[in-house]
Amino acid sequence: MKCAILGSKGYIGRHLEYYLTGKGWEVASYDIMSCDAPRYVQCNLLQKDSIARINLDVDYIFMFAGLTGTHIGFEKYETYVDTNEKGLLNLLNAIKSSPYKPQIIYPSTRLVYKGQEKALLETDAKETKSIYSVNKLACEGYLEAYYNYYGIPYTVFRICVPFGNMLGNDYSFGTIGNFINQCRKNGRITLYGKGEYKRTFTSMRDLCYQIVEAACSPKSSGEIFNVGGIVCSLYDAAYYIAGCFNAEVLTVEWPEKDLRIESGSTYFDDTKIKSIIGDIRYEGFDSLSL
Repeated sequence: MKCAILGSKGYIGRHLEYYLTGKGWEVASYDIMSCDAPRYVQCNLLQKDSIARINLDVDYIFMFAGLTGTHIGFEKYETYVDTNEKGLLNLLNAIKSSPYKPQIIYPSTRLVYKGQEKALLETDAKETKSIYSVNKLACEGYLEAYYNYYGIPYTVFRICVPFGNMLGNDYSFGTIGNFINQCRKNGRITLYGKGEYKRTFTSMRDLCYQIVEAACSPKSSGEIFNVGGIVCSLYDAAYYIAGCFNAEVLTVEWPEKDLRIESGSTYFDDTKIKSIIGDIRYEGFDSLSL
């Protein structure tokens, strides 16, 4: 298989490159930063001449370039719309004008959902409380529109909370990374509220496996999947990590600013993706090297 990874220097992009290379795929990597590495090309998705450097003669394009964040999106909305939406549209327009139709693999987020005290289905109610979540839901729509009009295949994977590191022990991303860093720096983890909200936590190994296996199925084209993992409350996750460092978990009142964008419990029903890849025993936090 031949593929391109856009955003190959990001947290998930780096892991996908490692995972796919290990499976024997021919992987071309692209990102905005300068880097001297084999099969790597510097690329800015907001510049059409830069997009022309992307080899579209591949089976899959893993579109993992973009910005994440909640509060900062309101302050830098133009940058978020440009990077997260226009970047994808520029790629789609390059593909529709080419003789190639690679399948786009796109990561969406739990933040497109309206939180509920149940496992969320792909069809459940949506709610956008941040510019980032608006970007993601819009991009899901762009992919569907170009699929219907130009026949460009795609698959969307909604990701809740990824964790772990297959590349080493330098851990610095996401909720679990934040918990680990708090323990190392402060000897405690501070949680807002009671930490009762639930999430689906997916190890990077399980995340890569699900994305790649499902994407390779003909049944995945034009579909959206929730990525599965272990389900637990934020407090239980924090308590486990704190225990590894002999640290404590401290709960404090929600800052009003943070409460406005909090969605509550968002954890996934993974029945749909399992119908494609079969059952899977998800890794827990004991898979971490702490």
